[in-house]
Amino acid sequence: MNDETRKQIALCRYRLISPVLAEPGREQNEYFRKQAGQQHLFPHHGPRSVAVSTFKRWLKLYRKGGFEALLPKPRTDRGRPRRLNGDVLGAIRVKCKAFPHWTVTRLYEDLKDNHLLGDPPVCYNTLLRTVQREELLPTKGRTDARKRFEHDETNELWVCDFMHGPTVLVGQRRHKSILCAVIDDHSRMIVGHAFSVHETVSALTVVLKEAMLAFGLPRRLYVDNGPAFASDLLAHACAQAQIALIHSKPYDSPSRGKIERFFRTTRDRFLAGVCDEPTLDELNEAFACWLRDDYHHKVHTGIDQRPVDRYQASVQRTDIRRLSRAELDAIFLARHDRNVNNDATLSFKGKIYEVPSAYIRQRVELRHPIDDPEELYLYDAGTRIARIKLVDVRENAKTFQPSKPETQISFSEKRVTE
Repeated sequence: MNDETRKQIALCRYRLISPVLAEPGREQNEYFRKQAGQQHLFPHHGPRSVAVSTFKRWLKLYRKGGFEALLPKPRTDRGRPRRLNGDVLGAIRVKCKAFPHWTVTRLYEDLKDNHLLGDPPVCYNTLLRTVQREELLPTKGRTDARKRFEHDETNELWVCDFMHGPTVLVGQRRHKSILCAVIDDHSRMIVGHAFSVHETVSALTVVLKEAMLAFGLPRRLYVDNGPAFASDLLAHACAQAQIALIHSKPYDSPSRGKIERFFRTTRDRFLAGVCDEPTLDELNEAFACWLRDDYHHKVHTGIDQRPVDRYQASVQRTDIRRLSRAELDAIFLARHDRNVNNDATLSFKGKIYEVPSAYIRQRVELRHPIDDPEELYLYDAGTRIARIKLVDVRENAKTFQPSKPETQISFSEKRVTE
C-alpha cells in the first residue's frame, strides 16, 4: 500500500467521523451505530463494514493526532491466512438468505455440523459480529423523521450550496452565472457569496476562504454530494481546520432547507430586478449591495429578527475561531504527488520544473492554490521546502562545466626509439 492510498483511506475515515466531530457523545453513538449497519467503500479494500468501536477509535486518534493519525498502518498479520475467508463468508450468506428466520445460534450449529466454518472453525462471537455487520438476518426497519432545527450560536453550522443564475457577459461571450453562497444557520447571515461561471471546487474555495477570513471558522460545514463538495481538497482543508464536514443524503435538498429558501428569496427579490445580461462584476457588486441594504436588514420570518442583529448579539457571547490569510491559503492548497527524474526535474501539467538535487529519484508532494497551478510549492513530510520554478535550460548551460580528462596526450613532440 503506497502513501497515496494511505492518504485516500485516511480521507475516507475522516469523512465518516466528520459529521459528529462537534457533537456530544450521545449523538456520536447514535450516528456510529447507524453507520456500522452500512457498508462503506474504501480505497484498496473495497466495500467494508466498520464497527462502532472502530469509529470511536478513529475519532480518538483524530482528536489526539489530527489527520496524520488516521493514516493506516501496515497489517501485522500480513502473509498469514485469515480465519473468516471468502468461502466461509459465502457459506454464511447463503444460509442466511435461505433461512432468514433462523437465530444466530441455530445458524452457527448448522454451519458447524456441515463443516462450513473452516478448519479450525471460527468461534460463535466472530459469526455473530459478521451477521450483525453484514445485516445478513432481518432487523427492525428504520424510521426517518425530518425535524426543524436551529443551532444556539453563530458559526455552529454553515450551509453551502450552488444556485444557477442569469446569463452574464464575460468579455464578448455569454455564460450562465452560478451563485455559490454560505448561510449561517443561527443568524441566517450570508457569510460567503460570489457569482462565477463555474460550479467547481475553485469557485467554492474562493467563497469559503473569504467567508472564513471575515467571519471566522465554523464548527460544521453542511454541503451536498456534488463534485466540488466531494473533492479531496475540501476534505483536506476541513481536516486541517478542525471543521466537521457533513454531506446530506443524495437528492435530499429539503435537508438544506435554509439555503434553499434563501435561493428562493434571491430569485424573487434580487434577480427579478437585474437587468438583462450584466457583466459578472456588475452582478456581484449589485448582489453585495442587495445583501447589505436589503436582506441582512429586513426581519427574517424564520427567526423574527433581522439577520444582522441576531449575528451581532451572538458574536458578543461567542468565541470566534480565526485563521490568518496565510494560514487559510496554506490549508486550501491542491495536492499532487510526482516522481523526480535523474536530472532533478519533474513534469506537472505538461511543463518541466526544477527541484533540489537532494530529491532525485524520490516521490515528492506538490501543492498550489486551486486557482493558480503555476504557483507551485515543494513539500517534504508536510513541510514547505520551496517554491519551484520552470527549468531554464540556457541558464543551466552557463553553469555547466564538462569534466576534464585525467591524462592529456601531446602530439607536439615525437619520441624516437633507437
